[in-house]
Amino acid sequence: MKPNREEYLALLEQIRRHDELYYGQAQPQISDYEYDLLLKQLEQMEDLHPDWIDPSSPTQRVGSGISKGFEQVEHTVPMLSLANTYSKEELEDFAERVKKWLGHAVHFSAELKMDGVAVSACYRHGVFVRGVTRGDGKKGDEITANMKTIRNLPLKLRGEDIPGLLELRGEVFMPRKVFEKLNAKKAEMEEEPWANPRNAAAGSLKLLDPRQVQDRHLSVVFYAIADSTPLKHKTQSEACLLMRKWGLPVFSEGFIERCSSVEEILAFADRIQKKRHSLAYDIDGIVVKVDEIRFQEELGSTGKSPRWAVAYKFAPEQAVTQIEEITVQVGRTGVLTPVAELKAVPLAGSTISRATLHNQEEVARKDIRIGDWVVIEKGGDVIPKVVGVDLTKRDPHLKPWKMPSHCPSCHTKLVHAVEEVAVRCPNPHCPEQVLRRIIFFASKPAMDIGHMGEKVVQQLVEKGFVRRVSDIYTLTEKELSHLEGFQEKSIHNLLKSIETSRHCTLARLILALGIKYVGEGTAEVLAGKVDDILFLSKMSKEALMEYEGIGEKSAQALVDYFQDPEHIKEIERLLERGVSPKPMQKSEDISHPFYGKAFVLTGTLEGMTRSQASEKILQKGGKVSNSVSSHTDYVLAGDDPGSKLEKAKKLQIPVLSEKQFLEML
Repeated sequence: MKPNREEYLALLEQIRRHDELYYGQAQPQISDYEYDLLLKQLEQMEDLHPDWIDPSSPTQRVGSGISKGFEQVEHTVPMLSLANTYSKEELEDFAERVKKWLGHAVHFSAELKMDGVAVSACYRHGVFVRGVTRGDGKKGDEITANMKTIRNLPLKLRGEDIPGLLELRGEVFMPRKVFEKLNAKKAEMEEEPWANPRNAAAGSLKLLDPRQVQDRHLSVVFYAIADSTPLKHKTQSEACLLMRKWGLPVFSEGFIERCSSVEEILAFADRIQKKRHSLAYDIDGIVVKVDEIRFQEELGSTGKSPRWAVAYKFAPEQAVTQIEEITVQVGRTGVLTPVAELKAVPLAGSTISRATLHNQEEVARKDIRIGDWVVIEKGGDVIPKVVGVDLTKRDPHLKPWKMPSHCPSCHTKLVHAVEEVAVRCPNPHCPEQVLRRIIFFASKPAMDIGHMGEKVVQQLVEKGFVRRVSDIYTLTEKELSHLEGFQEKSIHNLLKSIETSRHCTLARLILALGIKYVGEGTAEVLAGKVDDILFLSKMSKEALMEYEGIGEKSAQALVDYFQDPEHIKEIERLLERGVSPKPMQKSEDISHPFYGKAFVLTGTLEGMTRSQASEKILQKGGKVSNSVSSHTDYVLAGDDPGSKLEKAKKLQIPVLSEKQFLEML
């Protein structure tokens, strides 16, 4: 019997109700399996009757295809940033300024300060129609498709008193457990971990494919009604109740409070700080607002910040603990990294027992010794760092730490080149280096062999199934069945990933070989110039240096690598075992703005890696270089750019933001 439209709408309402119970109230009444069956039923109805599809249907959360970039949208009301305070005195100054301006005391609303990404959400007749980032406060990037993937964001509001046009302010964040799980996956792939959930959320919202955003499991919370539509609420506290009534995720009871004095605000802040690490998400303080809307309007704002609100931020958290030992890790290229083994100490909601010390120069600069009591910090970053030594507690008999003279893995004498900070183990057969090279070969930036993380590689090496990277392509079901935790499905998944990796790009294979000084950018440049790995292996240093972006060190390292007969044999084994890298597809469109142009990349990009950006440039006929010169046409600058940006400015070379780059692309 065919369903009718009334049954479709009833099912839609049923799913919305379960969404509210799950995301809004944390009181699910059905299992995930039962929920998935309802969704499947909805999809079947919509397949039969595409004309029935409601824009707020959960099936519309993720559209097909990849965005070509983000359009800029003007905010109805500017999204201003808050002024920060860090002490009782600064908070008292804020309250005094408000009182002086208005001529009388007021009530304040205190709430959590989420450590996420500020966004604007627009609803038309109760249906979500647009999501925008803060941007410069006046305009932001439209991220509607990405915000639709956020499961606790209602696509349709409930209630009868919803304005025809409603603009809200909120914060998108990544829950801590999700962050830890995704960072663990990054560690398995030997990828650079996110520093904190806020960075992870910001990067996720900038992804061009909403399907990838959905996998990041973001959440959102709303804290303000931003548009000028006449509403019945008179205070910030009432606005929160109104948004909750419409089905929007807002701060729960106990996390927003009406205060009449600075003392009450500080008492609230103290309670929140004590609960901070039991929360499912990161906060970095509280926000204090004048509660009455009419007084907010009277106070207005400066060019940057509202006069009626301020952020009271918590200080970075620190702990003091003792260094019990300094161990040394050996990387895939032989570089040794000192690591502080700490007396376990609780800090920022977790127990810290290790912290990287980067290199021997860093240890010497901070004069860190085994047995020292040190201050460790975990402020905005999740990764702990040693801030300094408490010299008042130092035992006078402690001696300065020195890098060992021999490798802790293979006992080969270490080398320290004059031009390098790093100390290296020169033995290419060092067991730890071999293990790290195989882990890197299988990692996501390199051959991207899914289901083959560090623990799996360790088992394969320990059992003797993999002694070199080419052995990966001879693995059998029987061998994989000996791995701990491997059943039929996991064996099938790994073998399928290995098969897929045989058809990688040439750039991935070049990177995966682990050649000294050859990172993602250099691998992309080489793949843009040659179509064959064996041809590359026969090139001279002079010929390599003719390619823009290949410096003398990289060229020499490539020549040295390919002069080793063992390396050539290994490449031949890879090719014999079915690895057939695809040459880069290059555009012949000479009208494209990238064609023939030389780019230099610096800083961290949000929506892609620098390697991905390099590949896009090369595909469009452009060139990528590692250094800025008078021959550079553009510098693409992300977050935390280095000295290349300053040099570009001095040479008056155009600097592109990621958004401008995508528009040109």
